[in-house]
Amino acid sequence: MRWWIATSGIVLLLSACSPGSQETVVTSTTSATTTTTRAPSNEICLAGDLPFAQDGLVAALGEDTGDASSLAEIRWVPSATCERLTVSFGAGLGAPATRLGPTGVSVIPYAGIVRIVLPPEIAVSGVADTLLEGSLVRAAYVFRDEHAITIDIHAVDGVPISARAFTTTSPASLVVDVTRASTEAAPVGVTTTDTAVVINPTPGLGQYPIVVEGYVVPGLPSLRVQLLDDGEPLADRSVAIAGSTDAWQFFTSTIDDGPIGTLVVFVGTVDDNDLPDTGAMVSVTME
Repeated sequence: MRWWIATSGIVLLLSACSPGSQETVVTSTTSATTTTTRAPSNEICLAGDLPFAQDGLVAALGEDTGDASSLAEIRWVPSATCERLTVSFGAGLGAPATRLGPTGVSVIPYAGIVRIVLPPEIAVSGVADTLLEGSLVRAAYVFRDEHAITIDIHAVDGVPISARAFTTTSPASLVVDVTRASTEAAPVGVTTTDTAVVINPTPGLGQYPIVVEGYVVPGLPSLRVQLLDDGEPLADRSVAIAGSTDAWQFFTSTIDDGPIGTLVVFVGTVDDNDLPDTGAMVSVTME
């Protein structure tokens, strides 16, 4: 299931409180960065009356036109019962951006993901991913498809989350607050490795056709999607990817038909015998 949000012409501007002094700034474009930060005493990520949402559209933000052209950094600030991520942006010649264009924020509850679809003018990312040690948020991935750069904020496994979002101007930033959702229904979660993140399918029961979607590590030159039975490929797809080096690379592929029973969906690279080498494996029981 692919989430797209129409944001053109919808503006939401709120005054932002400055993040506390305890924060993590991430600018790496290579391997994930792990940090440990003590929570500040205040609860800035719960302040105000902006509501949280736990399913679907959280906010359609930004201005019709903005000068933001690059993703500069992601700051993470934990607190006692909530966590805040602040995304800042650059403009031309390395200057901070003053305005962010149309941007959509949504929650994908089954996956435990807050998804941020940035405006197409954001062409470069200074962040590929960051691994966090929060009690709510465990990682953020920046990936690119043919339309835009997107940020996926992943919840800690099994923790249902809700989110809210707002923007600031001069300088431009996007602030996302995350707290625990009121529901007790835990997300199914996604399959994550150093090479690939598989959003669909999730482990468990499934039906044909199998739509396989996710993103793979920056710089991966090729990608295979296979349906395996006892390690032997029943279906084998070569999938085109963007060749991005500053962000993860989105992929999608469809397996139309196959046998019933417990099988494995593999996403990654293969060896000289066209068998799985490095990647992610998702166990599915086809009905």
